[in-house]
Amino acid sequence: MKKIASNWTIVPIDEEKWTSDKWYVSEYNFVEEVRRGMRLPARLTVTDATLRDGEQMAGVVFNKEDKVQIARKLDELGVHRIEAGFPAVSKEDEEAVKAIVKERLNAKVTALAVGIKEHIDKVIDCDAWGIDIAIPSGYTYLKYKLEWPEERAINSAVETIDYAKDHGLWVCFEPYDTTRAKIGFLKRYLETVTKEGRADMIQVVDTVGCASPQAMRYLVSKVKEIVKDTPVEVHSHNNLGLATANALAAVETGAEAVYGCINGIGEGVGNASIEEVAIALLLLYGIDLGLRYDKFVEVSRLVEELSGVKLQRNKPIVGKAAFNHESGLVVTGVLKVPFSAETFSPELVGQTRNIVLGKKSGKDSIEFKLKSLGMKATEEQVREILEKIKEKSVEKKAAITDEEFREIVKGL
Repeated sequence: MKKIASNWTIVPIDEEKWTSDKWYVSEYNFVEEVRRGMRLPARLTVTDATLRDGEQMAGVVFNKEDKVQIARKLDELGVHRIEAGFPAVSKEDEEAVKAIVKERLNAKVTALAVGIKEHIDKVIDCDAWGIDIAIPSGYTYLKYKLEWPEERAINSAVETIDYAKDHGLWVCFEPYDTTRAKIGFLKRYLETVTKEGRADMIQVVDTVGCASPQAMRYLVSKVKEIVKDTPVEVHSHNNLGLATANALAAVETGAEAVYGCINGIGEGVGNASIEEVAIALLLLYGIDLGLRYDKFVEVSRLVEELSGVKLQRNKPIVGKAAFNHESGLVVTGVLKVPFSAETFSPELVGQTRNIVLGKKSGKDSIEFKLKSLGMKATEEQVREILEKIKEKSVEKKAAITDEEFREIVKGL
């Protein structure tokens, strides 16, 4: 038995599995039947692409100063690799990547190029540690968009990977739209780029978020069979709301790296949210990425501000209302044992808990708010306050502010 906090009820703790002083998840995540089929990697890294794929979200623009500021916060968070931009897109992007490299961060800094040597030269000029080379593998991209024969894609990949390696760059090869590639072609493609092209990492990219977690497990297992000892990274998009689930599915099948963006921003509807994936890995799989998890809210707010992409209030992990409670039955439980209504403590990710007063509040909520504001009331007054709170909340169709609460109490 271990005490969760000074004013919380004691609950039993099993430090090694589903409970700790910071979380309490389902023990069924750790039963043998669930874990048996998993091939979790011995080491897992995380790549943040907020500055590249995140900025690719329509209407989002980061200037150089924005990118450097975000990169510093990502480094404080502890991400292992930062995809800092696409230097060929603009002079501003090129200068931003150069500035981030000069920061000498702990994170490895890479930049994107497509299969064009001039684009690779831009990355070389930025003095980046590595490069992400994107050439499609998807059937629709090759046949209908680019109208390329398969051999052209393969030859382009080998040539550009070799060129980057000859210039001292670590190479992550991104055969994007991987989830719509024909398996026979994909096998030839990846066998060639890992043998002849010397790629250091292969990325499985669900470019339009069209794969199920089961399909992702299947595809990643096939890719790992093809590329042998070359590490695999998963890059999932959220078109069907499955980006986080697909990232986790890939890890279950042995993917050694996960790729995503803070707040899940990115091309189209966005990428896997780094914060969701990281916390799910920690709590549900026992995989600690070594991040400063308590920095998530700080980084999230910065990206929200600089991107102009506002988060939904109930966004998992970092939403402003992620730890708000109003329902009387829920609040009674939370005030006694927070894990009765919460998966993990808000402090884990830099959040705070908030008891909201409104139409659904109960007596315990009123007493809690009175105490927190240094106010007192009799039992009869508490009942009267609760009734007025409910009436006011229905009238304004919203929660009651602390100032409105004080006015109600003072008006008794």
